[in-house]
Amino acid sequence: QSKEDGKIKLKVIQDEDLHEHAEPAPVRISAPKKIEEPLHEYQKAEVQGKKEGKFFRYSVVFIVLALVVFFSYSFLKEDKESAKETGQMKFIAACSSDSDCSMEGKIGVCLDPGAKAAKCEFRGIPKTNVIVLNGKNCFNCGTQRVLGILESWFGALNVKEIDYSTEQGKNLAEKFDIDLLPSYILDENITNNQNYGQFKQAFTKKDGSYVLSEDASGASFYFKRVNVSNKLDFFVKENDAASINAEKNLNEFLDNFKSIKFEKHLSTDSLAKELNIKSFPAFLVNNRIKFSGVNSAETIKENFCKMNNMPECGKSLSKSLV
Repeated sequence: QSKEDGKIKLKVIQDEDLHEHAEPAPVRISAPKKIEEPLHEYQKAEVQGKKEGKFFRYSVVFIVLALVVFFSYSFLKEDKESAKETGQMKFIAACSSDSDCSMEGKIGVCLDPGAKAAKCEFRGIPKTNVIVLNGKNCFNCGTQRVLGILESWFGALNVKEIDYSTEQGKNLAEKFDIDLLPSYILDENITNNQNYGQFKQAFTKKDGSYVLSEDASGASFYFKRVNVSNKLDFFVKENDAASINAEKNLNEFLDNFKSIKFEKHLSTDSLAKELNIKSFPAFLVNNRIKFSGVNSAETIKENFCKMNNMPECGKSLSKSLV
């Protein structure tokens, strides 16, 4: 029995030891409800943000629609005002003056100008009679350019050319006091042409006709002057670049035509004034025919030799300008 008591005692001691060294059982602590509060606040803010985003989008849409309505109204208002102005300015007369009536080859006349009944009436243009007094032996007396200008001014022309050496030509030269050829004599009907007012300063009225001025006609033949064979006069303007260049090109001609009668004149000299030379440089061949500008040595030779037969005329000179 003492053995059993000892076993019981030992078991009790072991149980006490186990009890003393046993780990305490874990205690479960419930999380406080406050931990859920941040999540609740985040969800609340998210909902609030969505509401504000929707409000912003609606605001933008509203503003855009307002702008569209505003500009549409403005455009419609402008269109109405334009239509109103157009209605007010609807009436425009067909013509207000003869210048509003134009048709190629016709004379236009405005009837009842400025009125509702205004209209243009077109009539045939009568040909303008032109007498050209010229010299058939003049190398620088072409008429095509000037006749083209006259036609552009007055329409179709009826041209009659008369040589100054004929009896009729001499009478015309005396009647109209002509010194230079070619000369253009137009009949008095040009004053009825609607364009006459624009160009009347180019004409001088003489004995019922209208003579084109020498400056406008580019006349170059002093037919009343004595012919002096193998003569060349050169007219220059002081300190003028064109005159200087012309003289450089002239030197080659003079080097080859040493026997000719040559004279150089300034723009202020008496001969330049007598001949009424206004364009420089200029040349006068045989005291009668004028040509102007900067010319090559070959061109000067050709013009000179058209009136003079010299051995040097067979030479070939520079065709380009110096």
